[in-house]
Amino acid sequence: MNEKFLNLDEEKRRAIINSGFKNFSSFGYKKASMADIAHTAGVSKALLFHYFSTKKEFYTYLWNFTAEQTKSMIVQYGAVKEKDFFTAMEKSLKARMDLSRKWSSMATFAIKAYYETDQEVADLIPEKKSAESPLTSEQLKSMYPETHFKKGIDLQMMYKELFYVSEGYVLHESQKGEIDVDRMEKDYENFLRLWRKAFSEEK
Repeated sequence: MNEKFLNLDEEKRRAIINSGFKNFSSFGYKKASMADIAHTAGVSKALLFHYFSTKKEFYTYLWNFTAEQTKSMIVQYGAVKEKDFFTAMEKSLKARMDLSRKWSSMATFAIKAYYETDQEVADLIPEKKSAESPLTSEQLKSMYPETHFKKGIDLQMMYKELFYVSEGYVLHESQKGEIDVDRMEKDYENFLRLWRKAFSEEK
């Protein structure tokens, strides 16, 4: 946690965070510069380096900030306590979309960071392992006892499929520039209806 940065005036802090999201999303880690980030935020380069000694430190801060904000919002929306898999996904979606409305470039930053290949920061994101080690069928049934999954479905493969579809969709949308949160939310609501119909006994 960067205590010095947390003590900065809130308006300047938000401007720096938003500028970081925007610049890293637009140019990637290697090409984004601290000078451009400072300029977009309306602060001096010296001020930015006062709080973050390197570009990597700032990038890492943004990723951790994204992860913490996302986790907090998902908890706030009750997704972690939900016993139905698809309702939990729906609540998680609402949380993420509202977070994207609050931080306009956060979703684009998150997906670009997830697929970042620059070796200086490529290994910073432990969440990349979630696709490599998806929840097992037993774990899913234990976590979501109120979901009546269709018989014969490989739940681990289902989990991987939904993960890759979701990530692929966000990656596709991020290529267009600023994400249209309202349209994305409607698309995901349609996805969820299809997935519930395809993988559960509910009509």
